[in-house]
Amino acid sequence: MLGQWRIVLRQAEEAARAGRFDEAYALASRPDVADHSQAVQFRGRLGLDLIARAGRRGAADDMAGAIDDLYLAERMGAPPDSLAAARLSLADRVADEIRADLDAAEPARALERLEELARHKIGGPALRRYREIAEAWQAATAEARRGEFGHAFEHLERAERLAGGAGVTSAQNAAAAGRRDLEARQKAAAPKVEALYQALADAKWPQILAAAEALLAVVPEHPAAKQARARAWQQIAAIGPSGAAQWPGRGARAAQANALIGLYPEQAPAPAGAAERQPAAPPAPIANPGKVAEEIVWLSADGDGPASPAAPGPRLSPRTPRPAPGSPSPAPASRQPAVAEAVAGPRGRFLLWVDAVGGYLVCLDDRIVLGRAGPDSPADVPLMGDLSRNHATLIRSGESYVLQAHHPSFINGKAVADRAVLRDGDVIRLGDTVELEFRQPSPVSATARLAIVSRHRLPLAVDGVLLMAETCIVGGTGQAHIPAPSVRQPLVLYRQGNALWCRAPGSFDVDGRTCAARAPLTLRSSVLGDGFSFSLEPLRSHPV
Repeated sequence: MLGQWRIVLRQAEEAARAGRFDEAYALASRPDVADHSQAVQFRGRLGLDLIARAGRRGAADDMAGAIDDLYLAERMGAPPDSLAAARLSLADRVADEIRADLDAAEPARALERLEELARHKIGGPALRRYREIAEAWQAATAEARRGEFGHAFEHLERAERLAGGAGVTSAQNAAAAGRRDLEARQKAAAPKVEALYQALADAKWPQILAAAEALLAVVPEHPAAKQARARAWQQIAAIGPSGAAQWPGRGARAAQANALIGLYPEQAPAPAGAAERQPAAPPAPIANPGKVAEEIVWLSADGDGPASPAAPGPRLSPRTPRPAPGSPSPAPASRQPAVAEAVAGPRGRFLLWVDAVGGYLVCLDDRIVLGRAGPDSPADVPLMGDLSRNHATLIRSGESYVLQAHHPSFINGKAVADRAVLRDGDVIRLGDTVELEFRQPSPVSATARLAIVSRHRLPLAVDGVLLMAETCIVGGTGQAHIPAPSVRQPLVLYRQGNALWCRAPGSFDVDGRTCAARAPLTLRSSVLGDGFSFSLEPLRSHPV
């Protein structure tokens, strides 16, 4: 009767004949089998078979499979000389691919592939020469990004000499072309460096910020420019933590936003009582009001969708005397802006000013871009901080939100590699300093609120950002999206069809018209009720 170890060894041999080498190795390495001479010999033969298969896989351009076979062959105790010869053969095969990367002026990709091969002990004379070329070339690129053009030229000339000595003519020509590009970049950067240091000498932070941005567009890692930009943002944007009731100054903030980020709020009337709190701010100048009006997304008052602002009907504001009983009513709904185009529901952004509570930037879309404020910024939430223009995206998916990081982003101090699901109370950090608190106060609504908890702000004096899903609750309860202790009974903004509606207890006035229980709104509506008042203000779409 055969011993148990013989039975296991036969099973290993059958697995090897079927090409199941992992299984064969596992059986032949069992403690009750491994020490038998026949098992040792079997593992040696299996290692040679794997080396042979690695060669066939390499010839078929299956480098990953070939590397796996060599790794398993090494574990099985294959002869070192045979392993070394197989790895050298693979290195010769992959050398052409590395050379192609150098010919295409992609030293970073070549280095990445060489590092991966080195981890698997794949190397040879050709790969060593290509590594020297790629390292010198990559060092030149890094120095150029920092503005150290003298060192960059030295590294690039060395890469060119090495490529010529190795006979890699195409890579040599590509390095020479890179040297010419480097000369052009040095010439373009010189006046920008001078402008930056002149602005620093004058200590004018807006000019410093503009000069730093201009230099970083040419030299992305210039240390002085990065330091100056960070310092400029601190001086321009680092005010105290956002407090309540800053919104009465929104007229002045709107004018500031015109200069900083290209947002042009429609000149809507202030909420009731604002005229007594402060003098009326002059309207912000708009270079092309017709173009701005065309880019505003309106919500119709009759629930039929976006409306054109070209011919708005008369409306009453909180600053306009209220009509006396029996006086003619305001213009009917037909006088409201006409529908411009059909879209699937409200979209875009607007400002919501709640009397005696504060102001909020309301974002209606399911994808919200967070980024640096600026006239060419695509950010839905423009932050005055040292960020990228498109730093991260908040994506609403059903009842949850996902943060997609395009640049360094963190949740509760943990780096976000690609995407991460947000939970109520999470603190989002963008870059090194900008921090936002994410809140979803109501379990029955997907609407969320962002509060700026670091010493940064938006170009408009708002107290927070609302990511509005279907509803927005304003009230004194803990589940309200906009906390308003003075509002005795909660009021709700909600989407219905293609319009935005308001629901509140009893009767209330919308643009001077008395409504019961609920009413549609436009992005210029003012609402006045028992114990509450608020108004909406449209924002211009992003610059193209």
